[in-house]
Order: sequence, then structure tokens, then C-alpha cells
Amino acid sequence: MHGYELRKRLSGALGHFWSISFGSLYPTLKRLEAAKAIEKAYTVKEKARSRNVYRITDAGEDLFAKLLTEPGPASDITDPDRFNLRMAFFRYMEPESRLWLLERRRAFLQDRLEEMNRSSWSGREKEADKYRLGLTRHRIEQTESDIAWLSEMIENEREQVVSEAGKKTATRKRKRRKEEGAINLVVEEAEGRAVPSKA
Repeated sequence: MHGYELRKRLSGALGHFWSISFGSLYPTLKRLEAAKAIEKAYTVKEKARSRNVYRITDAGEDLFAKLLTEPGPASDITDPDRFNLRMAFFRYMEPESRLWLLERRRAFLQDRLEEMNRSSWSGREKEADKYRLGLTRHRIEQTESDIAWLSEMIENEREQVVSEAGKKTATRKRKRRKEEGAINLVVEEAEGRAVPSKA
């Protein structure tokens, strides 16, 4: 799709997590094209201007997978907007990678919660600024809510990892039984013990 359509789609999908401006989109498209992650498919003539229509390349697919799964900077975990942006693309990741990111985010929030509870603004002091105290209480409740939500997500991902592992094990066992059956048949034929199939 062309840049305008791409921005519209991304804004629709990520509007709650990330804002995309034309000022950042077009330079990014140029960088991706230079890196051979995207290529011009064709040009569309619209009124007074032409629009380049881009498509992702195999290198672009690899780059996308790498950006999703590689650890990246600490801010991908600590910054809620960056974490939410990455999470918006979770469906393209393996369950193990999703689980790893969710656990890191939860660990960060648990440390932050402990820090807030230890701080002097946790409500233990006698003469506190009620507004800052209220804000801190709100942030503590919000962090506790985020931790509970992440714990639920982590439990679901763990179940999926176990389920995927079970499916892979079952597939390997079926394949091994099939291979063993084929080997036994070859051995029996070589020894002249194979029962001829009925025509």
C-alpha cells in the first residue's frame, strides 16, 4: 500500500498506543527501502500527485520478526507505550517470546511497586501532601492492576507453551512410529518375511 493508506491502517490499529505522523512515516519508508526491507511495487496516479505503492520483501519479513523477538532496549519493557506497541504485534510472535516479554514487564512492575510501597509517599508519614499522596495511591493501584493483568496473560501463555510442546511431542512420536514401521517393513522384505499385499 502507499504511505497515506499505510498511515491510515496503522493509526486504526495502533492509534491507542502510538501516533504516526507523515513527518516520521515517509523518512521511515525511505530507510526501509534503502535497507531492502520494502520495495516499490508500482506507482498510482492520483489527481495532481503520484503515490508509490510498497510491498514488504523477504528481508523485511525477517527484520519484522527480529524487531519483535530480539530483547531490544530496556525502554521496550519499562516504557508502557513502547511495551504496548510491541504487544500490539504479539500474534506474530512465538508463545515463548511473548511469555518472556510478559514476564520481564511484570518483574519490572513488581520492582516498581515495591519501591513505591517503600517510599515516603506511601501514606505512612503523618503530614503528607494529600494530592501527591492521592496520586501515589492511584499509581500503586494502577500498577497492582497491571501486575494482575500480566499474571493472567502469563498463565494463558504458559498453557499455550505447554499445549504447543505437547502437540510437537505427539507429532514427533507419530513420525517416529511411521519411520519405525517403514524400517521394519524394509527389514521384513529383506528377510523375505513381508506378507504380500492383497490385490
